Amino acid sequence: MGHVAEGGGPSLSTAFRRARGGSVAASFHTAEVELLRSLVGQLLELVHDEPADNSGDGAWAAELGLSDEEPKRPTDPVLLRLFPDAYAEDGEAASDFRRFTERGLREAKAGTAATVLASLATAEGASADEQARPREKVRIELDGDESQAWLRTLTDLRLALGTRLGVSEDDEDEWLSLDENDPRRHVHDVYDWLGWVQETLVRTLAAGLE
Repeated sequence: MGHVAEGGGPSLSTAFRRARGGSVAASFHTAEVELLRSLVGQLLELVHDEPADNSGDGAWAAELGLSDEEPKRPTDPVLLRLFPDAYAEDGEAASDFRRFTERGLREAKAGTAATVLASLATAEGASADEQARPREKVRIELDGDESQAWLRTLTDLRLALGTRLGVSEDDEDEWLSLDENDPRRHVHDVYDWLGWVQETLVRTLAAGLE
């Protein structure tokens, strides 16, 4: 994931809250919805970008981890963060683990990302007609399964952006010291905003269990 669309910011959304029927809801500015669509779309492309050809007669073998095609360790640091080595000290064991699990993990991440995109497309106030003027606010309402998909995809987005930026613990002052015109600062603002959205969703879901 590289380019981040303009339009993010931590001050436009309203926090997730409980809605009727056990769902959760929040309002997003249309620019934020477009930002989310762009980021989730990039994530979906990234996890679908498999170098091996598992189509045709070899598909069933790949599903069972019986393919002769050895899984390749990702060279992209973002993919390696999303699909880390299971055994850091044992390359053979790590390769075997990828052989049996990575395809399923990719499909799971792609599925949750697709669920998020679908919820954005059908949100109240979202317009499918490019010629129509969309409302300034879009209401997102999520059921239990959609909420879990959002949580997982927000985690993946933050892992991806954090890896691209080189974010580490206790480095907030460094990001705040960047010039406001530095594009890295804008991307970090988006990273922080995604964290805030995720935190409000976690708190709302947790409150519903009390």
